[in-house]
Amino acid sequence: MTPLDFPDRDTWASAVVHPDEPGFAAPKFYDYYRLKYEIAREAAPRSICEIGVRYGYSAWSFLRAAPWASYLGYDLQRGTHGGVKGADTFPRVAALLAREFPLAAVTLRRADTRRLDTLGGPYDFIHVDGDHSEAGCYHDLELAWAACAAGGTILTDDIDYIAGVKRAVERFCRDHGADPIAVSFVPSLRGECVIVKGGDA
Repeated sequence: MTPLDFPDRDTWASAVVHPDEPGFAAPKFYDYYRLKYEIAREAAPRSICEIGVRYGYSAWSFLRAAPWASYLGYDLQRGTHGGVKGADTFPRVAALLAREFPLAAVTLRRADTRRLDTLGGPYDFIHVDGDHSEAGCYHDLELAWAACAAGGTILTDDIDYIAGVKRAVERFCRDHGADPIAVSFVPSLRGECVIVKGGDA
């Protein structure tokens, strides 16, 4: 099976952006999520895990790149760290992903990842976009590292947007500097870090 193309902005906004968030239909967000799609398309994952689901914008981008993949999303659903306050987003996310990607096995779990010691796995692609404190992000990165398959990709969001996230990513990369086969810092609306885990890590 081949990846699906990323649609034009109007089609994307109509399909994905929540009507209560019209600002997300702006070109800068279209480019932002298209970049996530391109990173996932390069990785061609069979399994995806995401920390921080929100309204499923990133999940949609990843599955657009790999519509055959399984997807597991964790979110505390408390409206903190960029979440949606006072909203249970899972029903909408589940309906969106089921409608758009009928071949994908989608699971959504309400959980505080700081209280977890494993994400399960292994996964080919993990997106870290949950707790944006330095300690919380570092913990999520450690969970992602343990759950990432050899040769898999860890994508961390907001490294140029939130100082604590940047510090956590930099410390994580120092601590695991001998293990990844590649670390890339990708300019975007909020900054991305792409880590490819070594084949024998």
